[in-house]
Amino acid sequence: MWLSIYFVSLILLIPITIIGLNRTSEKRIAQFLILDRIVYLIMATGMVVLMIRTFHHAPLLVSLKGILAVLVIIIIEIAFGHKQEHSLSIAWSVGITILVLITAAVSVLLTLHSI
Repeated sequence: MWLSIYFVSLILLIPITIIGLNRTSEKRIAQFLILDRIVYLIMATGMVVLMIRTFHHAPLLVSLKGILAVLVIIIIEIAFGHKQEHSLSIAWSVGITILVLITAAVSVLLTLHSI
């Protein structure tokens, strides 16, 4: 169950982030930031439960997955901060999208390997 919650929230996090970073209205950006925060809090909760249950099997992989999840959250917050202060360039938007996708893929692989 927790694995399903983690994967669904991770899958939802990616399009919500991409759509939110491509909005032009300040109100829409704030709405998608709130949605992003809700989704990554759900993802973090599922991840913590999974980490507690699988840490004794693969402590290094589980720790790396936790660090990657925190990295994704930090990247998303920095990107939305830049977007709210001033316009986010296309290079920044593409770079953040690629970074979030790579981090999510590595996190999924680590999750599947540590179970």
